[in-house]
Amino acid sequence: WAAENFDRVLLYIRDIANPSVDDKYFPQFRQKDWFLGSSWAAGIVSAENSPHGRNQESSSEAIAAYEGIALYGAAMVDVFSKSGHAADLELAKLVRDAGQLLTSTELRAANRYWHVWSSDDHVNTYPPAYTKPVVGMLYQTMASFQTWFAPYAVVSYGIQLIPLTPIGEYRDDITWATELYPLYEESCEAVEDFCIDNGWSILQAGLLATTGKRKEALEQALEIPAKVYATDGGIGNSPSNTIWYIATRKPVTDR
Repeated sequence: WAAENFDRVLLYIRDIANPSVDDKYFPQFRQKDWFLGSSWAAGIVSAENSPHGRNQESSSEAIAAYEGIALYGAAMVDVFSKSGHAADLELAKLVRDAGQLLTSTELRAANRYWHVWSSDDHVNTYPPAYTKPVVGMLYQTMASFQTWFAPYAVVSYGIQLIPLTPIGEYRDDITWATELYPLYEESCEAVEDFCIDNGWSILQAGLLATTGKRKEALEQALEIPAKVYATDGGIGNSPSNTIWYIATRKPVTDR
């Protein structure tokens, strides 16, 4: 199945992250700003008419997209290594390598522009006047604490944490997560049912596990109504994925 549908899946990859300069139908790396290292939601050539230029809301969704491309490429390298399709094998390697490069640069950009904190080995990008631990929306000429779709602080925080996938271990610095968690918890409580019904409490549990409190995070996750996972509010997570994510966070003392 994987080999038979390789070209079909590549249509999705070529649309946002086409690695080939010879492709006649899709631009190369449509979303990626190689100077900044991050991506723009509407792409490099944008029809947006904001006076602040291009924008990107969720850094974590961009990271997850490229993570998926890297994983798919790696899986297809295994497939074609066994089947002997040399041309497809080289293409799969290109997809894998491009996905890894896109992911790694997007990770660095997220910690430079969207995650806001200072530590011994990390310099805060923003001046003291910007006091929030995240940027909700980054424009070419503006950093703002907001999103397109909701006015609540928990949304600006959570939009930088979805989805809960393996790359989160590299995405979310422990110091940053520890500073963010009490603010996330407070903002979730402030909007009560909105936070739970729309799945933002799932991310709260994942964030708590990142700070090293896996037992408490699991208790939180088990209290989330099962119906939340089955709706759009589940934000793509399932109970099993959430429990896996919590259980596999490393103890803080190991970092």
